[in-house]
Amino acid sequence: MDTREFTRALAERKGISEESAYRSINSVMDMIRVVLAEGEEVRIGSFGKFTVVTELNGNRTVMFCSGKSLKQTINAGEGRI
Repeated sequence: MDTREFTRALAERKGISEESAYRSINSVMDMIRVVLAEGEEVRIGSFGKFTVVTELNGNRTVMFCSGKSLKQTINAGEGRI
């Protein structure tokens, strides 16, 4: 699923315009980027956590660790929540 498909699906599921869905998605992604750039981690409930790690060569990268609820949903094959 690409960004356009994701935006359409969110808009449909929440009964909002695609423009509103797109702005919401971008706002969340921008905030995650800002917090990670500051070196902090981002925990999103039982979805998971994003952490910045420094590799041996000094490059910083983002690591995602899924939460228990997300793992259970994926393993149960529940595509629709």
